[in-house]
Amino acid sequence: MKTHSVLIVFSLSLFSLFFLPGSAQAQGEQSNYPLQALCLPGIYLVKETPDCVIMGPAEHLTQTAYIETEVASISERYTHIDSSYGETQLAYLKINKENPGYVYYSLEDAVNGGARDAKLPEGDAVYVSYVDQVKVETKNYYQLANGEWIRAGAVSRTAEPNMFRGVLLNGAPERKFGWVLHDIETRSTPGYYSNTGTGHILERYSMIEVWDELKIGKSNWYMVASGEWLYQAEVALVFPTSYPPSGISGGRWIEINLFEQTLAVYNQGKLVFATLVTTGANRTATRPGTWKIYEKHTITNMAGGDKEKDDYYNLRDVPWSMYFDERRAMHAQYWHDHLGYRSSHGCVNLSFPDAQWLFEWGDYGDWVYVWDPSGQSPEE
Repeated sequence: MKTHSVLIVFSLSLFSLFFLPGSAQAQGEQSNYPLQALCLPGIYLVKETPDCVIMGPAEHLTQTAYIETEVASISERYTHIDSSYGETQLAYLKINKENPGYVYYSLEDAVNGGARDAKLPEGDAVYVSYVDQVKVETKNYYQLANGEWIRAGAVSRTAEPNMFRGVLLNGAPERKFGWVLHDIETRSTPGYYSNTGTGHILERYSMIEVWDELKIGKSNWYMVASGEWLYQAEVALVFPTSYPPSGISGGRWIEINLFEQTLAVYNQGKLVFATLVTTGANRTATRPGTWKIYEKHTITNMAGGDKEKDDYYNLRDVPWSMYFDERRAMHAQYWHDHLGYRSSHGCVNLSFPDAQWLFEWGDYGDWVYVWDPSGQSPEE
């Protein structure tokens, strides 16, 4: 019993020494930094400094609560561009590769097989725009934007413009942010082979911020909420900066991240807009470099590729194009939903709303900085 009493007194003395306020002050000396007791387990989100040290369980609970609050309020830091952007009177059709048919001068000619113009191009990616659809008896006919007509047999399917909308920044971002690329369940622990699903499903295009990251092998894992992780291939991120890339002056530039498939717009050194893009794949990759916008078109036609290599394309009435590197341009697209993935012929594809916003913001001579943090994109 005597031994136990000594141990208890000694333990209390240590506790008093390290955890009671002012207990470690030397005799006759005033300390400017008195030691404080540890905070009891709880959440301490008040701005005032508490009378205790936030460590241990209190620190964990407070950090968790802070992240959860920030995740819930993400819409306060990022605002989607206005829904009026991307509006168009045009609709689009993909032409049947096996039976493209002809273009007729009038509806009557199309119905009766009368006077006709040229045959429609053949290829996997041939698209036209139309302004009207008419049914005669049991068959459909489409009036093209130039006033001519085609038969329904020439059409493979309709093509819907992607209406995804990027975000305007409400102040300087404090961390990396981006979008989820496909419907995915978050994991409670990082690791591609970990079977630790949280039960929380994030849908494609959900916005996320990065709270922590961990490299496992050659890949990064990102904590996107308290105790919720995603693999790098499941997200597309923007890396905010306040410094222009080397060689860029004037404070205005457009940054295209080939690895993340994101686009960021800077004005006077401040990040003002960000979104998802689709850049070139394989032998038609978008190349890294620093360029300037030298040509703009509200609407234009695009064609290229090689029929023998099965990558020929002929795209009518592509809106909001800005050329920056030879014949590579930033422009709207209506023929795929691959935002966040590489699949173009070298151009930078955007949704209709984002392309219009960027077209109105961008001007001749504005810098375009294309880079790949992985270093895997070819220079030519």
